[in-house]
Amino acid sequence: MRDRIRAAAAPAAPAPSPAFPPASLASQLLTAAADHLTQDRPTDDLTGAEWGRALALAGARILSGYPAPVAENAAARAITALDPSTWAGSRTRGEWALGLRAAARSV
Repeated sequence: MRDRIRAAAAPAAPAPSPAFPPASLASQLLTAAADHLTQDRPTDDLTGAEWGRALALAGARILSGYPAPVAENAAARAITALDPSTWAGSRTRGEWALGLRAAARSV
């Protein structure tokens, strides 16, 4: 006799596949730095110290826990993905964030 309460359960639905592949560490690093730059005073000019701080905070958030060679490779790929026109044409934190997001899509 079959127990109605303990009947075989319906098979679980397969997990949905992601629509997009996961972003690379370099892409995540650039996006996190862009997020930092736009959170506070996006219309202010970006200084070298602020750029360094944004990159360091993004690195701490994204790359912590990875082995040093992996983190260094991701950071190097992120920096080399920046178009030279970004360095010359951007002045404000918001403009830099736009350039960082564009570069993040290429790595």
